[in-house]
This record gives sequence, C-alpha cells and structure tokens, in this order.
Amino acid sequence: MSETPQSKSLEEAIFADRLAMVAMALFCVYLISVLAFILPPRLLDPLWQLSNIKIAVEAAPIPLIGLALLYLAAYLCPANIQLQRRRKALARLAILASLGFLMIVPLQAHAVWTLYSRSNSVASEQQASATERGNAVRQAIERATSTEDLQKRLLALQSPDLSITLDPERFPAVPLPQLKRQLLSRVDQAEGQFKARVAPIDPATGERITRESLRVMISSLAFSIAFAALAQRKNSIVPFLVEVPDLLAPLMSVLRPRRPGTGQISDGMPFQNSASKREAEFFASLAPPEDEQPPKP
Repeated sequence: MSETPQSKSLEEAIFADRLAMVAMALFCVYLISVLAFILPPRLLDPLWQLSNIKIAVEAAPIPLIGLALLYLAAYLCPANIQLQRRRKALARLAILASLGFLMIVPLQAHAVWTLYSRSNSVASEQQASATERGNAVRQAIERATSTEDLQKRLLALQSPDLSITLDPERFPAVPLPQLKRQLLSRVDQAEGQFKARVAPIDPATGERITRESLRVMISSLAFSIAFAALAQRKNSIVPFLVEVPDLLAPLMSVLRPRRPGTGQISDGMPFQNSASKREAEFFASLAPPEDEQPPKP
C-alpha cells in the first residue's frame, strides 16, 4: 500500500512533536544541572566562578542540540503555530545565550588572574609570618639560660603552625645545649612543613590551569557563535550572527578616527577604497560645480 500525502504529513507532525518534546527536556536538564552547582551564589569567590563557568561550558552542547532539534521540528511542521511560536521565543533567548557565552571569555580570564594574585599574595603573607614567628622561637631558645627559662619562653610563643610539644619530665635529663639543638631542629622542620602547605602556585599547576582556561575560553567563544547562528531577533528573517556586523556598524563609525581639523570621519588608508571609486572621485573633482556659470567667450 503506497503512502499518501496525508499519512506522510501526519507522520511528520508526530515526529516534529517528539523532537520538540526532546528539545524541551534537554533545556530542563541543562537548567537543573547548572542551578544545582551555582546555588548558593558566591560571586566574589574566584574558585566558585571558575567551577561554574566550566560546568556551564561543558554542558553547553545540551541546550544547543535542543535548540537545533526545535528548529528541525518547526521546519518539519510549519503549520503548527504553537511550535513556531516556541521556536521564535527560544530563538530570541538564544541571543542572550550567545552574549552570555561571549562574556565568559573575559570573566574566565579575570577569575584566573584573581585566583593567581590572591593565592600568591596570601601564600607570601603566610610564609613571611611563619618566618617571623620561627625567628622569634629561635631567639627564645638561644637566649634561654636554664631549662625552666626555656620552658617559659617556649610556652609564651606557642602558635598553631609552629607548636612544639613540651615534655617537662625530659627537660632535666637532657643537657641544655643538646636540648637547644633538638628544639632548633624541630622549629626548622615545623616551619618547612608549614611553608610547604601554603606555598604559592607552582609552575606545573599554573600551566595546567592556564591550559584549562584557554580550553574553556575557546569553547565558550565557539558556543557563542553557534548560538548566534541559531538566534533570531523579533521581526527579523536572518540569524543574529548575520546581523551582528550591521548592528556594530554605528558603534564602529563612532570609534573610527576623524580627520584633524575637519570634524569628518577619516576614510582610512587609501587602499581601503576601490580603484573604481577613487577614479570616480578624481574625475568628479575635475568637473566644475553644476551651479557655476561657464565662462563667456
């Protein structure tokens, strides 16, 4: 039995509804996945910014595929008014998605720079503080005149990162010079362990973070272009990606340099004008103005 145009149209309408349902499911999955990580927000925390940017970019294919499926569903069933309205509404939202992924590029760079500077600054301060406290403990040990005096000085200088476990019962059994050498060695060990825990970002870790950030920024830029290709403004028949140069033209005209003393926008370098245009301008400059009377013989 041959397939009739009515049955084929019905199958296309059913298939379009299925594609639209899958598309909406993908949108919901992406929204739930992103919200599960960004809540509660910590906008000033660079680690929170980097983790959420990474999640948003890595999951970006989900809504992109959903939008493409919705376009396909609207193409297969152009008579479905509700489906066409949904496609147009989400196409307008895709403009925000495109701009959002474009903004991720500077946000990622700023978050990485903030993380680098803050981590290194905090590490330097903590290491300097540890060195200062370690020197104070060493001076207390070296200046002690007796076991009791040493114990009092050390108890007064105890700190969480340079704590020294005191055993008063062993103090009388150890000569003071030997006890000082043992305590100085323990101070050096405690200071070294603390500095190792709060060390600045090492080159290997910095290189790994930089590579990961470049991957995220390039991927985000690609997703911005992809969403712009599927985005569409209201009452527009072309994709938003095609309209971007025209939308930026007024801004570029304002930013273009002006000719000094004329107040007019500079035409740029001579090679930017075509040869035919330069030739027409040359012959136009040779011709007399239209309102000028020809000379009398």
